[in-house]
Amino acid sequence: MRTPTASELLNVWERALDAPAVARGLWLLRLTDEAQGEDAWLGLSLGDRDARLLRLHAKLFGHVLQGVATCPACQSTVELLLDGEALQLAPTEPAVTEHVLELHPAGRDMAIRFRPVNCADLLALQSCGDVDEARRQLLARCVIDVGGEGSADVAGFSSDVQAELAAAMAAADPQADIQFDCVCPECAHRWQPLFDIATFLWQELHAWALRLLREVDTLARAYHWSESDIVAMSPRRRQAYLEQCAS
Repeated sequence: MRTPTASELLNVWERALDAPAVARGLWLLRLTDEAQGEDAWLGLSLGDRDARLLRLHAKLFGHVLQGVATCPACQSTVELLLDGEALQLAPTEPAVTEHVLELHPAGRDMAIRFRPVNCADLLALQSCGDVDEARRQLLARCVIDVGGEGSADVAGFSSDVQAELAAAMAAADPQADIQFDCVCPECAHRWQPLFDIATFLWQELHAWALRLLREVDTLARAYHWSESDIVAMSPRRRQAYLEQCAS
């Protein structure tokens, strides 16, 4: 995986400020492998995408992930400290691209063949404002056939079948469904928040970009250097000049 330059990251940050989280994650990953085509990026399963984003986070900010969560019981803010390496699950070799769920609703046999959710699926659902409709559309996109008879009308599935199918899809791509035990220090409530590396990485990148722009502003005022020259400096050298400005 190639490490993007500071200039590349700053350009993507500027372009993606108003983009949805799914698009932001893909734009960042494109910087790590320019040889990979657009269809390959869109076809990434969410687990594969998240594993790559975790590796990118390690390259840019290290393996430690610091964040906060809100306790659902008392609304207290809980500080989190996560190990990015521990969040990366061992990949399945070879990768399984299709799965079969066997069910027996109302005494009849049903074999649903499906694939994991990919980045193209989430991009297609960005404009869907209804949660239930989004779930139905997602299942319809991922179901390949039922009983070998071609595509199925997912809307005709019972709520129980839809729920079991959704659970099977999550189990088929565990890297995309990372949860961890969290205990509130105020009320001792326990819950399992869902960890979204795409959102987390973007928030860190956003904070980094704002810090870098402040540094550019300080050094440009002091030395009249261009933004490109300042951004191209190593962080250590940039910090050394900032210390000179403060002395």
